[in-house]
Amino acid sequence: MATLEKIRSKSVLLFIIIIVALLAFILGDFLTSGRTYFGSGTTVAQAGSAKVDYNDYQARVNALAEQQQNSTRQTNSDVLAQQAITDLLADKLMQQEYAALGMVVTDSELSAALTGPNPHPAAVQFIAQLSQSIGQPTPNGAAVFDAISNPTKYGLPTEAGAQLKQYWISMEQNVEQAILGEKFSELVSGLFTANQLDAQSLYNDVATTRHISYAVVNLNTVKDEDVTVTDQDRMAAWNENKYQFRLTEPTRSIDYIVVRIEPSQADRLAGQQAVEDALVALTAKEGTEGVASDSRFVVNRYSATYAQINDKGIKAFLDSAEVGEAAIAKHVGDNYNIVKLIDRTTGIDSVNVSFLGRADQGDLDSIFARVNAGTPIADILKEDGIAGQDSIWASLVAPNIPQNIKDALTNRAVGETFILTDTVQGKAVQSLYRINRRHVPVAVYDIALIDFTVDPSNETITNLSTNLNTFVSNHSTAKDFAEGAAEAGYTILKGMVSASSPMIGNDCADCRPVIKWAMEAKEGQVMPVYQDNKQTYMLTVAVTGIYEDDYLPWNCPIIADHINNLALNNAKAAKLIEQFSGKATDLAGYAKAMGVEVQSGDAIFNAPMLATIGFGESRLQGQVAAAPLNTVVGPVKGNNAVVVFTVTGEEQKGRQYTFEEYANQFNGNLNLGNVRFLSNSINMVNLLRGDNKVENNSLNFVAAFGE
Repeated sequence: MATLEKIRSKSVLLFIIIIVALLAFILGDFLTSGRTYFGSGTTVAQAGSAKVDYNDYQARVNALAEQQQNSTRQTNSDVLAQQAITDLLADKLMQQEYAALGMVVTDSELSAALTGPNPHPAAVQFIAQLSQSIGQPTPNGAAVFDAISNPTKYGLPTEAGAQLKQYWISMEQNVEQAILGEKFSELVSGLFTANQLDAQSLYNDVATTRHISYAVVNLNTVKDEDVTVTDQDRMAAWNENKYQFRLTEPTRSIDYIVVRIEPSQADRLAGQQAVEDALVALTAKEGTEGVASDSRFVVNRYSATYAQINDKGIKAFLDSAEVGEAAIAKHVGDNYNIVKLIDRTTGIDSVNVSFLGRADQGDLDSIFARVNAGTPIADILKEDGIAGQDSIWASLVAPNIPQNIKDALTNRAVGETFILTDTVQGKAVQSLYRINRRHVPVAVYDIALIDFTVDPSNETITNLSTNLNTFVSNHSTAKDFAEGAAEAGYTILKGMVSASSPMIGNDCADCRPVIKWAMEAKEGQVMPVYQDNKQTYMLTVAVTGIYEDDYLPWNCPIIADHINNLALNNAKAAKLIEQFSGKATDLAGYAKAMGVEVQSGDAIFNAPMLATIGFGESRLQGQVAAAPLNTVVGPVKGNNAVVVFTVTGEEQKGRQYTFEEYANQFNGNLNLGNVRFLSNSINMVNLLRGDNKVENNSLNFVAAFGE
């Protein structure tokens, strides 16, 4: 407690430290450098004339990493690095847009955002915290600015004012960028919006329902071997869908093999035996001596009451365990949790106390006398220079409680007020306590929780490495690599990598050196075996294609199967259409020829589903919309079937048309004016880079595998 009092006495300095950390967190998303660099040696990424310099990049990576320390969600460092590049590239592109549009933030706008009655959201937390420290009841930017300019006036050290002034300047830059972004979003929201034709068309789609009868035969009724697909067919299928395969930067296709470094069956059996031996030794010896000589067993010893224990397995163990007994509390995969009951005693688990101290660390004799005379501690805590807490429960079995405090709170009488004196850095520091209530004694368990993980043995790691290296040595081309993997017991995975790829696959972290190797290798090369720094996997890669044009080609391995399936579907549809065309004059006749039943349903033209035919059938929906009533149409191709249909009726229904309602629906459907869309860095880079590809040079700052 004395230590707490010392910290409270240094509250101004502590607050400055907190503000610094807080500001670094806030600035992570907004703050960008205004410098321009032209040397390729320091350019991490570029799109057109927008460049990201290495110093800015490193600062943004550090800011993102600091943000992550305050988050429960942890992101791989390579992912953060690529996020930093995307964020900064978006910032640079936005700066160019601001300049081209003549957008500026005036001095009066900036002053109002920082010192006006309603601080800008980008600055409000900083201003609110500092306002509180200088005694302002509400956030007051003008008072904060005055305190930074005249620190001694508000009881701040002179050096604190100088440091906070630099942060204020950074905050100005932060707020300026935020305001510019808001102006740009408002401009875009106003430019891209539905017109009268858009709104009326959407209303017509909603208001009109066409009733159809149809006969459907699925494309999978034709076997793959019953149709012939040529490269020309595949290229045609690719051309219909090539917008899906656009490249923003040079990309390479790879085959790769991942071998997880995991314990072998022999390792697991040996680990199980080690745990069984440990249980015997723990029961036979005092405390945790039974595992003291084996570093694989990690011991965590603590005391707790039964109510304070949340683990059901440990509670079940304590229900029947004798002192000195050990057992396995939990076993999941390769992890064992062993629990041992070291001792069982009786003690007071918690007391309700009031305590206080002086910020100047002075003696408390006069305050002690006032409390004994009847002055409530709650009233004394309202006085300047006094810090503490009135009526708070304190655990006596929690770890790291100073023994003198624990003894006093255990042995002093309820209602008694007393002073404890500690020595901090050679100076006596007093704290006043009063015990308000005390729980009755309960059972307190002295427990050892021992963790054990079965790790792969050196022999296992050596075998995994030898086998994979032997395979790579014997399969040194991408073709041999792919053809020989199954026989050797490996699974080939396919992927795409570029300079912007943070990792290979979804879980091969720490592999940027491998990506650099792949981006510099020749087509067909196979990489030597790579092992990550944490020794969790081994990886080898074969480069199967190099792509530097605007689109992935139809025969790229990563999309070749998809393109082939599209071409097969086209061929199957053509075969079925040829088979059934002209076989009947009415729908019933077509259904009989196709061997199916006639079905009925509705076509609503903005709905994702067309009757029961399928999702995303926009081409068929267009044909249904254009077809005359009571006329047989087809057979025509759908996404996965051939269809013959007749429009049997049309119905106009729905609410009355208003431009405002259907313009808003149109904008919402297409994300027009969506501020969240515009605030996404990836969206902004793709929107603003135009025809320029992203030139990501971040691999230049990575040591390639083997270097």
